[in-house]
Parts: sequence; C-alpha cells; structure tokens
Amino acid sequence: MYVQQLETFIRVAEAGSFGRAANTLFISTPAVVQQINLFEEHCGVTLFKRSNRGVQLTPAGHALYEDGKKIIALSNQALARAQQIEEDSKETLRIGTSPIFRARVLIDAMTMAREDGLPLKFEITNLVAELSQMNNNFDLLGQKCDLLEAIYCDIAWQGQCQFYELFQTPLGVAVNHHHPLAGQTSVTIKDLAPYTITLSIPGVASQLDALRADILREIPHATIHDAETIGQDTIALSEVQPYIFITQKIFQDNHPNLVTIPLVTPYTLPYGLIYSNTPSQPVRDLLAYIDDHREALIKKWVSVRGRRLANTGQVNFLLASPNSLESDCITRYNKVNYLEVSFYGIHQLPDPGPVARSR
Repeated sequence: MYVQQLETFIRVAEAGSFGRAANTLFISTPAVVQQINLFEEHCGVTLFKRSNRGVQLTPAGHALYEDGKKIIALSNQALARAQQIEEDSKETLRIGTSPIFRARVLIDAMTMAREDGLPLKFEITNLVAELSQMNNNFDLLGQKCDLLEAIYCDIAWQGQCQFYELFQTPLGVAVNHHHPLAGQTSVTIKDLAPYTITLSIPGVASQLDALRADILREIPHATIHDAETIGQDTIALSEVQPYIFITQKIFQDNHPNLVTIPLVTPYTLPYGLIYSNTPSQPVRDLLAYIDDHREALIKKWVSVRGRRLANTGQVNFLLASPNSLESDCITRYNKVNYLEVSFYGIHQLPDPGPVARSR
C-alpha cells in the first residue's frame, strides 16, 4: 500500500542507526543504507544527519517521520477494511455435527477449499440435541445447517434429502472388549449365532435388509434386536451386554469403547454428504469443488485417518471404493475395489466377490 522505503525510514529513525534497523527488518545493513539513499533521492531532501555514533533526523526528516507513521497506519486500516469487505461478501456454508453425524472428510474438504481460494466461509454447527440419533430429522437442512456427513439410508431417507456419495464403507460388528469375538480379525454370519444382534429395523437401507435376510437364512433362530434409531443408547447396549452391533468401521470413532471387526459379507453402505432437496449456492459450489478434487480429497483423508488409527493402535481399516480412484497407490479397476488403508499406504486386497451397493 505504500513504498517499502517509508517503512525502512521509520525503522531507522526509531532505531537511531542503520545496523539496529537492519536487525529489526531482518536484512543486511548495506541494504538498509541503499534503501535510505534511494528514498532521500526520491524525496529530494536529506532525512538524516549521519555520524559515527549513528543517525539523527533532520527537521525535514522529523516532519516526514511524524506524517509517515500516520500514512502507514491509514494504509493498514484501509487494507484491513478492504479485506473485511471481501470476507463479509463470502457466503457461509454451515456444516452440522453431532456424536452420530461427525464431520470427517468434510474437515479436509474445508481445508483444501480454503487453500485453493474458494470464496466460502465455513461454520461448524453443533447439533447434538437435534441429531443425537441416526434418524430422518432433515427439516434442519437449509435451516440450521447446510451439509451433514454420514452413511445414506436409501429407503428411509428417499425423497427427504439429496446425497453425494464419496465412497462405499463395508459392514462390521462392534462388541465390547470382553466379548468372545473381540479378538477376531474378522467374523462370519455363522459366528453371530450365539448372540443378540442389534440391527436397524427393516425398511431403512436395502443393504441392511439384504444382510438381515442372509442372517435369517444362515441362522433361522437368530435373535435380532430391532433398533428404530441408532444413537448412543443403542451403542451402550453392546458396551454392557454381549450384544453384536452391526456397524461400519468408519464409525469406530463413534463407539471407542467397542472393538470393531470386519464382517464377511458382500454388502456395503454408501458414505458421503447429505444436503437439502433445494441446496443453496454455497452447497452447490462446494460439491462442485469436491467433485473436481475428489481423488485428492480422499487421498488426503486416508492419509490423515491412517495416522490417527496408528496413534490409537488400530492401524488398518477397510474402504470399499465405488468409483475408480487412479493414483500412484490405487489401481484402476472396472468393479468395486477393496482397499486396505493403513499408516503404511494403500494396498489391494484379494477380491472378496461381488459387492452389493446402491447408487
């Protein structure tokens, strides 16, 4: 906003020497001397009396010093006002969060969007009271928040909201640390036979309905606890009882007191972003940005997620990728891929067979 030489002049006047001013500016003394010489030449007046003991302002220099401080202050104020006006002109996008609806990938999306200069302001909205359970309370979309991050229940939520799929997440089971299955690296449906299974009621998600059918076919007398909603109270049943809670590995941060184990089944659930049927322009802008940077976003999230899991001793988790993510560590295939994501990288796992998934 003003010539750099004016700032240097002010520093020299206040320091009383070129050397001390150079230290405050983190440049060399000859560079300071050169700037002052050029500034005096530009102004057409002598600003300092030079001596072996330092420098002193001339009368002309003293007048410029007083006015120069005002010029710098006004310049900084003008720049701050301009920046504030630009910031105020950005539209706000509100991201809803709760213990059940956690922002995971969205945090990295916000960071990337800011770094790339997307003209949006982001606000994290705490919706603990409104979204304490996995239910269909979507009237708040467009009212209290603009985006939620979660799995998508393709039956129960149909027509109530729109959904942008990031990837598919495999099913697993969560049990308490003392459960007989807690030490397993994976479990089959047959392994669930002796226990009560907590599963969403029918008509929530087609993949879970298909899993229910498989369970009842392989275990005709299975004991299934139908959960009308999924919340902390449902999770608590498995914390204090030997219940089996059907969940996804991505949600293990929702129930840290439980051990999450992969379930050998072809079914996966879509995971992504939930938004209003009439999305605002900020939502459309962010979704367009995510669509353009989807591969980089998921790689960034996987990298951060891997470090977090490594820090908790849970290095590996499974991610079923619905779309082709082509990179140096992910190979393109024409079908759904199972990827082992760990602190050490991403590795192709053996094909588990056909994967049922919803668009």
